[in-house]
Amino acid sequence: MYRPVTSQADQRRSAVTRLLECFGNPQDWNPPDKCVLAVCFILPFVAWYLAWAYYFWWHDGLAPYLDRHGLAVAIRVLWLFVVAWLAVLVAAQLLRHRRTSGWLVHATVQLYAVGFGVFSYLIGYYSNAYSSAVALAGAAAGLIVFGRTPILFGAASFLALLVGTTVAEQLRWIPYAPLLAGAPWQNGRLSGWWVLGFGGLPQVITLVGFVLIAYVVQRWRAREEELSRMADQLARVNDLISRYVAAQVAEQIRAGNYDAVDRHERRKLTVFFSDIKGFTEIADQIEAEDLSRILNEYLAGMTEVAEQYGGTIDKFIGDAIMIFFGAPLATDDRDHALRAVRMAVTMQRRMGELRARWQSEGIEKGFEIRIGINSGMASVGNFGAKGRMDYTAIGRQVNLAARLQVNCEPGQILLSHSTWGLVNNEIACELKGEISVKGIHHPVRVYQVAMTEQA
Repeated sequence: MYRPVTSQADQRRSAVTRLLECFGNPQDWNPPDKCVLAVCFILPFVAWYLAWAYYFWWHDGLAPYLDRHGLAVAIRVLWLFVVAWLAVLVAAQLLRHRRTSGWLVHATVQLYAVGFGVFSYLIGYYSNAYSSAVALAGAAAGLIVFGRTPILFGAASFLALLVGTTVAEQLRWIPYAPLLAGAPWQNGRLSGWWVLGFGGLPQVITLVGFVLIAYVVQRWRAREEELSRMADQLARVNDLISRYVAAQVAEQIRAGNYDAVDRHERRKLTVFFSDIKGFTEIADQIEAEDLSRILNEYLAGMTEVAEQYGGTIDKFIGDAIMIFFGAPLATDDRDHALRAVRMAVTMQRRMGELRARWQSEGIEKGFEIRIGINSGMASVGNFGAKGRMDYTAIGRQVNLAARLQVNCEPGQILLSHSTWGLVNNEIACELKGEISVKGIHHPVRVYQVAMTEQA
C-alpha cells in the first residue's frame, strides 16, 4: 500500500493543527468561557507583578528608583486584582451553562480596564510604553473575542481614568507615578531590574496580544474558507434541488418557509395535464438516441414556458406533464386560470416550432400535444413516505384535468366548465358539449380554446 511521505515539519504542523482544532475558535465560545480565557491570559501577569513587588520589598536596595510607600500600595492593588480575577473565574464556572451572562463579560472588561489603568497610573502613563501596550493589545483582542459594546465601555473607563488622574496630577492633588521614587535609569543606562521586572512587561503583553489576535484571525480565516466551501456546495445542492423539485417549492425551502410546503391543505387550484399524442407508437419508429434528444428538448421547452407563467411543475411522466397554479404561492382563482390557459396556448405554439425544427432534421413523424385544464378544490402538500416525499396535488378535480387531456384532440386545449367560467371574458373558447369521463358520475361540459387564440 502506498503511503505518502511526510516530513517532520509537516508532522509537527499537523500536531499543532490538531491541538488548535481541539480549542476551536474563541469567537464561537460562550461568554463565560471567553471570560475564563481572559483570566488565563491576565492572571499570570498579575502574579508576575506581585512576585516582583514582594521581591523588591524584601530587597530594598536592588531598586532605589522604587518608592517604598508606593510599592506597598501597589502590592495591595495587585492582591485586590488577584481576588477580583479569581472571582471572575468562579462566576464563569457557575454561569457556564446559562445564557444570561452578558453582565459577566462587561465586568471582565471593566476589571481589565480599571485594574490596568490604576497600575498604569502607579508607574506613570507618560514615561513608559506600558499603557499603550495594555490598551492596544487588550482592545484589539477584546474586539475580536467579546465584540464592540463591552470594549467601548471598557475603553471609556480606561480613558476616563487616564484623563482624571492626569488632571489631578496637574492640579497637584495626587503625585505622578507614585510607585517611582525616581527615573529607572542612571548614567545613561536603564536599570536591568526594571527591564526584568515592571518595565519589560509591555513587550511581553504586546507579544501575547499579538499571538492571541493572530490565532483568532487564523481561525477566522479558516472558518471563512470553510463557509466559502459550504456556500459553493450549497449552490450546487440548490441547483440539483431545482432540477428535481418545482422552482416555487425550491424557492420556499431556500427562503425558510417550510410550512408553506411541508403540510397538507385544501386549495382551489387550476391543474394542467399534457402529453404527446401517440408517443409510444412514434417511439417504436425512431432511434433511441434521437428519441432521447427530442424528449429532452420537448420537456426543456415546456419547462421554460411553465416557468415563464409561474406554474408549479408537479412531475414528468414519460412525455406527460402535470402543472398546477395556486400553490405553494397563490394570487386569485381567475389569475391562476388565465395563466394556465395562456401557458397552454404558448406551449402549443412552442410545440409547432419544435415540430418544424425536428422535421428539418429528418424526423418525419409529427408530434402533437393534447392539453386538459380544470379548476377546483384539491389537496396539496407533501405526500409519500418518510424518506421520500413529493409536493403534489391529489383529488377528484386533478383526475378530471387528466381525463380532459385524454379526451382532447391533438394540437388542442380542452377546458372544464369551471376553468372556462374564469377565463371566458379574455380567452375565446368554443363549447364542445358534454363528455363522460371515468370516475365522474355525471356528464362534464367542456370547452376548446379557439384556434384564433392558438394562432
